[in-house]
Amino acid sequence: MGHPNPAGGARPKAEQRERAGAIVVDRNRATNKRLARILVSAGYTVKTYEDVGTPLLPALQGETGVSLWLVVGEAAAASNLLGLCSATLSLRDPKRRCYAVIYGTDGELDVPMLAEQPGVVATLGLRPSSGRLDLESELLGIACHLRGQPLLPLQAYLLWGAQAFSTGITNIGGRDAAEARIVKLCTDHLNISRRVADNIGEVVHELITNAMYDAPVDDKGQPRYAHDRTAPIELPAEDRVTFRYGTDGIRLCIETSDRFGRLRRGDLTRSLRQAAAGQVNKGQGGAGIGLSLVYRTSQTLQVDVEPGTRTRVTAVMELDVARAAEGPRPGRSLIFPDLTAKSGRHDL
Repeated sequence: MGHPNPAGGARPKAEQRERAGAIVVDRNRATNKRLARILVSAGYTVKTYEDVGTPLLPALQGETGVSLWLVVGEAAAASNLLGLCSATLSLRDPKRRCYAVIYGTDGELDVPMLAEQPGVVATLGLRPSSGRLDLESELLGIACHLRGQPLLPLQAYLLWGAQAFSTGITNIGGRDAAEARIVKLCTDHLNISRRVADNIGEVVHELITNAMYDAPVDDKGQPRYAHDRTAPIELPAEDRVTFRYGTDGIRLCIETSDRFGRLRRGDLTRSLRQAAAGQVNKGQGGAGIGLSLVYRTSQTLQVDVEPGTRTRVTAVMELDVARAAEGPRPGRSLIFPDLTAKSGRHDL
């Protein structure tokens, strides 16, 4: 996959003047240098450390003119990075923000725990030494987002030239047609096994159902349809779910958007923990274990929330099993920079 272009137009002048710093912690010197170059390309001044236990707060405090910090490191450095984000948050200085990205292969990351920690905006399921540019592309997109750019669009996860398609969905019939279309695409055109195709179909079903039933609220902020996720409904045109998908033959990307912006990081972390415990929540708002299914089926799950305005969920799924089997088993990437009070902002 080539490098994405997350540019979304000129940045406001205030953001252009903001100085951004980054810290990379990895025991491999070559990895430190590689990730430092990625972050420099996004406008960050970068410090690197090979000792995962190096005290990091002095480095941050020594740069008084830097207001935005991004700390990036391997799983072995997680506690150190989390400690830095927590220490920065405790200062309650709105002019100094600190966010963390932690990466590792399958089994190295406790994703539900990490996603609950202050400042963590992403867990990336690969190491830079994998020979694939997935981690670098995702990291670059996050770094640019923290400096004011949009998160990666669906097509940034696909090879250049791949087409994407979009439609609006207002009822169960539209949802079921979208699910059937994707399953047919997988089985009839992409030569994907029926089992994998059905799993992908379940992702489509869950994402659209969440956007149709759980997202809409009335003028008082009360859920309209979440009490019964099986009831036949007809969404007003302005509340329609935007469903997008695209493939380059190597990956299939699925994306839904709604206009309400109500999904919170806690919704996903609760789902991940419930799934691990074998629990399913069928109560009100009951996406329950469904969000966990979306995460487990995806190679990358990106959640882009503008509170009260939009929720955009992008699921990226590998179609080439051979790629995933090379080297250490890759984990999954979760990108959820909601920038709420729990993730590092002091003005909410």
